[in-house]
Amino acid sequence: MKAKRCVRGLVVVALCATLWMSMGCSQVLTYAKYRWDDALQMVDVGFSITTTPQVGLYWNSLDVLTFGYCKLDGYFLGWGGNQIGLTRLHAHCWGLGYAYEEIGWGDYDLSDPKTLYITNGGLPGFFMIGVPGIPQKIPAYSPACVHFFPHIAYLGIVWNARWWEILDFMVGFSGIDLSGDDGAKIGSWPWIGQPQWKGDDPPST
Repeated sequence: MKAKRCVRGLVVVALCATLWMSMGCSQVLTYAKYRWDDALQMVDVGFSITTTPQVGLYWNSLDVLTFGYCKLDGYFLGWGGNQIGLTRLHAHCWGLGYAYEEIGWGDYDLSDPKTLYITNGGLPGFFMIGVPGIPQKIPAYSPACVHFFPHIAYLGIVWNARWWEILDFMVGFSGIDLSGDDGAKIGSWPWIGQPQWKGDDPPST
């Protein structure tokens, strides 16, 4: 039995090595970067830090139980916001049953919605898909558990599980991009169109 397992393992390794070699060096590096990016997008776990007294009491459990309010403009320290370490944070979320979520990480621009994760939270949002004027659910935070809770005064806790992004990470090794975010700043559902832009920077207008 041990010999058979060893042989199977060697076969899998050989197949993977053959696949990688056939891709070429640049493609292998791009593939590895996308997998790393997917890993960074799975959770937001760490601390919110603000230089002025602010409040974060927002809770969203799997887009079903949503309530509370948060308005945070400061920094995040931890694993989240598509990075590990310290980055800028903007979080404006509110709701009771239905919710509005607006989240920005890093180099976002509040005057440019394309640089923010804007979506509706809560179960009612699933019945509002396609309704004009209603933020649509996006793969980065739907379905997800979004918790900016609690942030009191200058310090708080962020503990978000981005379930679709976890699935995107797992299937991404096969080359499938469920979130439409490989090479994109913010992804979109692959069945409704391409990501808003490709590459490191949004197009100038």
